[in-house]
Amino acid sequence: MRRQAFDPARLLLGLSLLGIAAAHVLTATGRWELPLPVLLPLLPAALLLAGAVSAVTHAVRRRRGRGKGG
Repeated sequence: MRRQAFDPARLLLGLSLLGIAAAHVLTATGRWELPLPVLLPLLPAALLLAGAVSAVTHAVRRRRGRGKGG
């Protein structure tokens, strides 16, 4: 079986979505009170953060790849 390349953006996005889901479940069950205006922007923020991490990872990998071939 081939090993998959490590992707920090996917890891960050997965952990962020798990956290958002847990916050939603805790709010729905009444164990934790999180206002809706705070909960709604968390998803776009997680997506933007994952996109930024993905861009940085791509730039770092491209820069490292340049040194090997030259």
